[in-house]
Amino acid sequence: MSMSFVRFGIVAIPLLSVAGLFAQDRAAIQGIIRDPQGGVVPAAKVTATSESTGFAYPALSGGTGAFVIPSLPVGAYRVTAEADGFKRFERGGIRLQVNQTLQLDIGLEIGSTSESVLVTAEAPLVDTGGAVLGVVIENRRIVDLPINGRNAMALMMLAPSVRSNAGPTNSGFGDRGSQISNVSVNGGPNAMNNFILDGAGNNNPFFGDINVSPSVDAVEEFKVQSGVMSAEFGYTAGGVVNVVSKSGGNSLHGSLYEFLRNEKLDARNTFISSRRPFRYNQFGGAAGGPVIRDRLFFFASFEDYYYRLAAASVTTVPTALEREGNFGNTRTAGGALIPVYDPATIRNNPAGSGMIRDLFPGNLIPGSRFDPVARAVAALYPLPNRAPSNAFTNQNNFETSNSDKRDQRQFTLKQDFRLSDRTHVSGRYAYYRQRRDNPGSTIVPSVATRRDDYRTHNFVLAVNRTYTPAVLGEFRASVARMDFEFFTFGFSGDRVRGPSAVEGGWPAKLGLPASVPPLTFPSFRPAGYAGITPDTTGIRKPWSGTLGKSVTWVRSNHSLKFGGEVWKRQSNNLQYFEASGNFLFNANLTGNPLSPSGTGNGWATFVLGAVSQASVGSQTGESHEGAAYNIYLQDDWRVTRRLTLNLGLRYDYQWWPWERNDGAANFNPFAVSPRSGLMGRLEFAGADFVRSPIRPDRNDFGPRFGFAADLFGTQRTVLRGGYGIYYPATFARIYFPSSQGYGSSTTSYVPPGGNTNLAAFQLSNGFPSPVQPPLGRALGPDGLLGQGVLWDQENGRTPLAQQWSLSLQQQVGRSWGLEASYSANRGAFFPTAINDPNSTTLAGLGGYDYNQLDNRYLALGLGLQDRVANPYAGIVPGSLGAAQITRLQSLRPYPYYLNIAVRNPHLGNYNYHSLTLRGEKRFEHGLALLVSYTAGKGINDGIGSPTYSVGAPEQTAVTTYRDGKFNRRVERSLDPTDISQRAVISGIYELPFGKGRHFPVSNALLARLIEGWQLNAISTLQTGAPVVVRGANNFLADRPNSTGTSARLQGGTASRWFDVTQFVNPAPYTYGNVGRVLPDVRAPGTANVDISVLKNTEIKEGVVLQFRGEAFNAFNRVNLRAPNAGFVAGVDGRNASGSF
Repeated sequence: MSMSFVRFGIVAIPLLSVAGLFAQDRAAIQGIIRDPQGGVVPAAKVTATSESTGFAYPALSGGTGAFVIPSLPVGAYRVTAEADGFKRFERGGIRLQVNQTLQLDIGLEIGSTSESVLVTAEAPLVDTGGAVLGVVIENRRIVDLPINGRNAMALMMLAPSVRSNAGPTNSGFGDRGSQISNVSVNGGPNAMNNFILDGAGNNNPFFGDINVSPSVDAVEEFKVQSGVMSAEFGYTAGGVVNVVSKSGGNSLHGSLYEFLRNEKLDARNTFISSRRPFRYNQFGGAAGGPVIRDRLFFFASFEDYYYRLAAASVTTVPTALEREGNFGNTRTAGGALIPVYDPATIRNNPAGSGMIRDLFPGNLIPGSRFDPVARAVAALYPLPNRAPSNAFTNQNNFETSNSDKRDQRQFTLKQDFRLSDRTHVSGRYAYYRQRRDNPGSTIVPSVATRRDDYRTHNFVLAVNRTYTPAVLGEFRASVARMDFEFFTFGFSGDRVRGPSAVEGGWPAKLGLPASVPPLTFPSFRPAGYAGITPDTTGIRKPWSGTLGKSVTWVRSNHSLKFGGEVWKRQSNNLQYFEASGNFLFNANLTGNPLSPSGTGNGWATFVLGAVSQASVGSQTGESHEGAAYNIYLQDDWRVTRRLTLNLGLRYDYQWWPWERNDGAANFNPFAVSPRSGLMGRLEFAGADFVRSPIRPDRNDFGPRFGFAADLFGTQRTVLRGGYGIYYPATFARIYFPSSQGYGSSTTSYVPPGGNTNLAAFQLSNGFPSPVQPPLGRALGPDGLLGQGVLWDQENGRTPLAQQWSLSLQQQVGRSWGLEASYSANRGAFFPTAINDPNSTTLAGLGGYDYNQLDNRYLALGLGLQDRVANPYAGIVPGSLGAAQITRLQSLRPYPYYLNIAVRNPHLGNYNYHSLTLRGEKRFEHGLALLVSYTAGKGINDGIGSPTYSVGAPEQTAVTTYRDGKFNRRVERSLDPTDISQRAVISGIYELPFGKGRHFPVSNALLARLIEGWQLNAISTLQTGAPVVVRGANNFLADRPNSTGTSARLQGGTASRWFDVTQFVNPAPYTYGNVGRVLPDVRAPGTANVDISVLKNTEIKEGVVLQFRGEAFNAFNRVNLRAPNAGFVAGVDGRNASGSF
């Protein structure tokens, strides 16, 4: 898309801050103390003192002269060292970053302790203390770099080996931070990362994305880390995003800000004729400081966010004549009149076979024949407001102009308290709320608009205790909670007590009888016209709680840390789907039964109230629970002055989620039903299995080994590497046990005898039979006989990711750090791509059909569609109990069931290898740069995300058996989200004019005008993802055949990106030979530049006023999406829209 955005903001009082007192977000200082002759100095007292809070952290050097000061909050420090007979050593301005181990060797001089030696030097830009790969995005970059949507986590994309499905300028927007959560780190599956905020887990307990993302002015810094991490880190297959929020100090600091953006500042989308009305406003503030100097500190932030975006869509509504029942001008595209027949006159054809109806005279439906409910609903329809695309059909005669409305609010409260010299306590509470009114493309927003009220809470309490200078303890407790209510404007139930408490809801207002549940506005779908189809409504209230304890023991050259944590998670979900019915009105009920083509009209069927078919859902809700614990031991061993080893072992034990009220059922294909005697039956929680049908995996050991070698002893050239095993969290919605028969049910109403020439019932009469609630265990072992069923296999392995890396770091001069790294990630036992975890179709489940036809029968071709005698006639309910069934169904392993869909089969594997280059220039002379380049390749065989709503997981077609086993080899291909090359350059540059700059200005007025200017930019270049071709019509799979010639075009254009003539339809019941992706055709790449320009004006000492302008996709480059690759008649590879 060609579109750029400009935003202006005002910021006041931006000052520095420090971070708080937690565990995984800490840093450490280690080193060796030596005398002038190079001998070690034991029993020296070393103290690191925070320059912001005054908190002191002591340590003693051991017999080898080594010391370690662990668990230091990030920030600036002053380090002192004292020993009898030596002068006092002091060094200030030491800046520690999250998860950093700073190597600080100290040389003492002979003399009295009353004398001091003050050392000034900058910290090295290489890491000699560990092997973890990572990039720290510090506060200056977070605050100054342009971020569309102002979500700090969008800057994850500055790090190498990070890729996202979000557009290049849009990653900061999105509900709950879902877009920024949907990232792959180091080749791991999207959204299988661990987000940590102030040392505690920050993953949403239901969706799996970020629970709380603090505002930009509340984030101190964060680190994107992968590879060989300490054993205390887990629950990831890719990386850990370790965020530290700001804290107060002994000086008061804070900021106030407001940002504005609207369509007048935006360029027009290349594919849209005009700019859509848009309003975006973001304002807030933050402040931190002392409550009791040197003892108690506070920090608080607040932000509001208002977003309005108009969305236009074109659809078809009935004309004024049609609303009155006059179809005298309702015509085909060629201009022929469409006759409308009276469904009440249906009768057998006296002249032969079939049925006949009478025409409505003059194609007019008398008002007396209007169904009263249909009349009430029709009154809500708008009249046409635009010229139709075809004057005869009146198609596309209405344009919606709905507005997506989002109001967000968030705040953070934090305190740090020095209870004593040995005990520090810190607590932080973060809150986020979004209220969103999203009408989508509905024609009746007053009833179909859905309001999402989404609230998240995140609380952490941490206690740090120094028992001795060599022994430190940490205790941490955290709670994350989500309250998500989503209700359409047509909802008329009680959100707490449910539908039983409803009085006078929309169904009653429309005239529907009591047989229609009164919860919400029903769905009405007249064929050929826009329907009124309200979205689902419901409540979700998941939460998670964690308790963790660790002890750090410094002994000689070893820093030992051992600990563990336990967590419990719960997901409570009540979702109403079609709760007051879904009514369909097809044209055939008002058409000619003998010759239906070109006859009948869906709106005519609707106003007559002749329901073609209907369904209604009944929901009781579900409550899932899960638990886990882990223990770990980590030894950071400084073997010599130039070699450090990181040795760790972690053990994870995770229970698969279970339904708290035993509301789960599972199909067992190997058990005989005691009722029917047929092989295969339903089994129920609490009766046939305990909690979950999947047994926990007790083998989740995660060893970690890393090394860091200072090659020349100068702390300027470091070789690092290692290996580690990780297990992602298993409390995710796709792992919830299937609720077949529980939680929800659907009652369907079809015409008598399945005769589509007859109406199912009259609309105003309501449902002809009672709505069936979920039966649960009352279904019995044969409760789904003749239908599709779900099978959770008992032996589910926990997904496993192995990561290994080797990197070389080099410091150049005072301010440049360079790194070249090789990194790999190999995963096994991952779930295959899942779309809807409770679907019973293979389009919704990325697993496979255990009831799939054996390949040896495929040679029968179209003969598989022949009808044959059914040995289960009269035994099996539904269509599979008919006298005849297809030959294909009869040859299935279980011919009395449809699909036996294996849910979440842990068959997925992936491999990722990458070369990354990183250059970082420390802020000096007004300039800071970060350059990242990644060349990588990802291969998998169809893995999926553990989240339900994040992204769009790639769906895997049903593939082949080999010797009775599912063959994954045919699924192996490039990762559909693979980006082979990606480069990101970001920079901050202060113009060299004014006080303290290279070019001072003496004139006060001129100085006000030209000093304080700053330019910031982010430039992104990346290749496109592989193209996926789907849509073959061969009665078996959805992949076409290749002609044997590559579809790649040299110089492909937006209108013809690849050669679609190189694909042909496979013969019936044969598998297409095109892989999951095209190996040599990729979507268009991305080139994007975001820029911000700042003007800082000092009002008085310590108070600065900042004006800033930001431009996203500043050069208005067209970044195209992937081409249309659906294999259908007329496909031409055309790109239909851009990236926004």
